[in-house]
Amino acid sequence: MAEFIEVRTTIEGHEKAAALANGILRAGLATSIDIDIDAAPSGEGGTWQLTLITTERQAPTLEQHIRDAGQDGPIVAQPVIHDIEGYPDWLTDQP
Repeated sequence: MAEFIEVRTTIEGHEKAAALANGILRAGLATSIDIDIDAAPSGEGGTWQLTLITTERQAPTLEQHIRDAGQDGPIVAQPVIHDIEGYPDWLTDQP
């Protein structure tokens, strides 16, 4: 069974964030994408945080895709850890 990886990065501007998310989905590099405005927006369009779920096998390709799109900031990747009887750690505000 494939291990899932959570990949997070921030993108300046809503159009760039949407274009990157669209490209990732079209390339089949993530099974889930969450786009959320950063708590401290900067510049026109703000700063957007992308949280992506991918497989361990596809994580390096996903990170390269993000870099190829011009993202030079930090990209954080970590395994998705969850309790079999609970919710995955990337789902928040769950009972």
